[in-house]
Amino acid sequence: MDTAQIFAALTIVGLFVFAISGALTALRNDMDLFGVGMIAFVTGVGGGTIRDVLLGSFPVWWIADPNAIFICLAGAAVATLAQPILTSRLNALIWADAMGLAVFTVLGAQAALAVEAPLVIAIFMGAVTATFGGIVRDVLLNEAPLILKQDIYATAALIGASAYIGLLSLGAGSALAAVLAAVLTFAIRGGAILFNIPSPKYARPRKSELE
Repeated sequence: MDTAQIFAALTIVGLFVFAISGALTALRNDMDLFGVGMIAFVTGVGGGTIRDVLLGSFPVWWIADPNAIFICLAGAAVATLAQPILTSRLNALIWADAMGLAVFTVLGAQAALAVEAPLVIAIFMGAVTATFGGIVRDVLLNEAPLILKQDIYATAALIGASAYIGLLSLGAGSALAAVLAAVLTFAIRGGAILFNIPSPKYARPRKSELE
């Protein structure tokens, strides 16, 4: 496959797995089929929509490519039908979300580079694209967003986007850099899930309940 085909395939995979994570979250909250489809859709396209608005890229990407809607609905359908064989909807959505995070980190960074954004902005947009769909999903369902929990989540996206930019700077082809950066992002997020590795924090111990 050429570079364009690889990025197109990554887009389909990212949309599909993010839609699955959104649908599973909605199903865990006992939403009806319309709600499941809607949450799947906003999870899939939310991060990229916010990225395009921030970059001034109009129309936003899924309006220019309406196939994104059908991919998200397919993800919602698969999640709904797969419920009986899932041992844990929570575990399934966490891993689907990790896959979406990895793929959209790269796609977000590449989208920013395509409009000649500075490298630091491209890294930031990689993280925005990868995380904000999940934020919208969780806010709509009144759940604490993963990005605000003590999880290695946005950190994985920032590292992955930085790796993508770094590989391109070293002369790697876009396709190879995209695959390697996505794998790295997934490995970081997956490792944090498997081994329960928290994100670093520093807080001064409270001396009293009044602090």
